[in-house]
Amino acid sequence: MTPREKIKAVLNGELLNEIPVYREAPMDVTVLGNLIKEPVEGNAESMIEFTRFLGSSTAYLNIDMEVQTISKDESHHKYSYETGAVWRESYFPTFCREAERFPVNHPNEALTFRFSDKGYTERFNVEKARAIVNQYHEAGFFVEGGAMGAFQAIYYYITSFENILTWMVIEEEAALALYNETKRYSLESARRLLDAGVDAVFVCSDLGSARSLLFSKELFRKYLAPWLKELSDLCHERKAYLHLHSHGHVEELMDDFIGCGVDIINPIGPSDHNDLAMFKRKWGDKITLNAGIGTAIAQMTSEEMREHVFAVVETGRKGGRFFPRTESGIPVMSKEKTVEYLCLLKEACQLGYIK
Repeated sequence: MTPREKIKAVLNGELLNEIPVYREAPMDVTVLGNLIKEPVEGNAESMIEFTRFLGSSTAYLNIDMEVQTISKDESHHKYSYETGAVWRESYFPTFCREAERFPVNHPNEALTFRFSDKGYTERFNVEKARAIVNQYHEAGFFVEGGAMGAFQAIYYYITSFENILTWMVIEEEAALALYNETKRYSLESARRLLDAGVDAVFVCSDLGSARSLLFSKELFRKYLAPWLKELSDLCHERKAYLHLHSHGHVEELMDDFIGCGVDIINPIGPSDHNDLAMFKRKWGDKITLNAGIGTAIAQMTSEEMREHVFAVVETGRKGGRFFPRTESGIPVMSKEKTVEYLCLLKEACQLGYIK
């Protein structure tokens, strides 16, 4: 079986004798130094080389906001999106991402906000993307296409967490205007990606803190469930899958995710106090978990990291429908430790699935 065939087999509930690696990658690929070149966006050959180095079964292409670097060094990266939002990422002592500016700061501004459609009308060419997807498929890879997440897009590109969470309760018109716009962009991006032949659509929207949801289930069902349901229907009509990334303690929404048609959920990590064994027992036969390995591996000894990786895989492999992965990508570690982790992951995946 090709890696792509293995991914599809797992998503369809088959128990293979080896666990495929799904979308694992370092948060900062430059940490690998001269071991492997950083992949070039839109260059299938460099992505294939990078993906094979990681031992992954999946390749990726994306439709997103244009971003420009303001400043960058080993300790930080400050950048702006085409909407005017400005963010700063810091890497030490741990990864931290903070917003510095947004284009919408008042409910009235939300009513007229609209994205430029250049992301999928000019920067993303379906024919060129289809050729790249075909190269990935010929190399045996499962291909994901990244589209806008309806909630994530609001707090990344448009307005602050505080604003959107408040407006969802007391400024319904403003909140609905923003959700309608991000939903529109997300669905149109997904259509273009599916036209290019991707196997799955990947969307991000962090819906919880480390201890709870960011808002009630009722608000999720009002603002986000219609988007996820329409998106999953679109994917399934095209014989593709829907992959949702959501940090946070999200167990209260799992039944809703499944009801909306989500096929894969990520990351279900220990930093958000998610119990992987419980998730497997309650939902492991209904949804695939791309999950489990904590970013705390960066602070672990070699022995602790081995114990943690193997414990996660031992829990997740029972019943199938599981791909191990770090919570946000491999945390910023030394080149040597990153390679050590990749070797451990490959070794643990040799265990395969069990009933």
